Formats: sequence, C-alpha cells, structure tokens
Amino acid sequence: MQDESVARRYAAALFAGTIRNNSLEVVQEDLGGVVNAVNTVGSLKAILAEPTITEARKAELLEKAFGGRINDQTLAFLKLLTAKRRIELLGAVNQEFVRLSREHQNVASAIATTAVPLTPDEETALIGKLAAMTGKRIELTTAIDSSVLGGVFIRIGDTVYDGTVRGNLERLREQLLAKN
Repeated sequence: MQDESVARRYAAALFAGTIRNNSLEVVQEDLGGVVNAVNTVGSLKAILAEPTITEARKAELLEKAFGGRINDQTLAFLKLLTAKRRIELLGAVNQEFVRLSREHQNVASAIATTAVPLTPDEETALIGKLAAMTGKRIELTTAIDSSVLGGVFIRIGDTVYDGTVRGNLERLREQLLAKN
C-alpha cells in the first residue's frame, strides 16, 4: 500500500511537470514504451532491479538504452527513479500517470457486456448516451457474455449500470423475497 502512495506521488509530480512543459502526450507515450521495454527485455529488468549495480551505472545504462529515443523529461524522470531506488515502481507510476492523463483529458473507459454483439449503430448510440450521462469522452470496449440473457451491463470505473435481463430478474427475485 505504501508503494502505491509513493507511485502516486511520483506520477503526480511527473504529470504536473508535463502540464507545465506541454509534453503530456509525448511523455505518456515514452513512459508506456519504456515500461513495455523493461517488461519484455529480461536483462534490462534484471539490471535495473539488481541492488549490487550502482545507481550511477543504472542511469548510464538508461541513457544508452533510451537516450535520443525518448523525451529528455522522461529520461530525467527514469534517472530520478533510479537515483531514489524506486525504479521498481515504474509500472505503478505509469498506471497512475495514465489515469491522471485520462482524467485531465476528460476521457473515461467503459466496458459494455451484452449477450450478442452490438451493431456499429448501437455502439455509437451507447457511446453518445454514456457521454451525455458522464460528461466525458467515452472509449468503449465491448464483451460478449451469453449469461446476461439480454440488455447491457456497463462498467465505467467503479460505476456499474446493469440493464440486463438477468440483472432485472435478480432484482425482481430480491423484491419478492423481501415481501415474504
């Protein structure tokens, strides 16, 4: 839990700097690429996690690996994480940074689960309705689950909208049981 709050603080500081420097999109793309590289290149991940390698040597390796390929602000941030021995928080920092960025850009992710695939017109209408309800730009992901029977189950962050036949039947059952 402490690591999460530390990651949030680092992400917030980086986010504030990108807003000041008008480099939000560039840094977000860079950070995502670096996280992907660290996660896929086992030797890079091992070197960054190795406590016997000095922070100066790790910073030098970061410079060789990413220098000229990513924004200077992103590279400086990676070196800061390394110097503070917090490079293991990179993934969590990236997740929080993306969340802050999406919030700043007024974007919300929605997952709509239906029994059958939505048509393009239905997707467009659903996006419009959700945008009107939330006041945000909606990025919709759809999923198919035959157990919903019909209707749509929508999750936007921690908010759930259950307009499924199954959900309606369960609520009706609970009401009937409550009356007895």
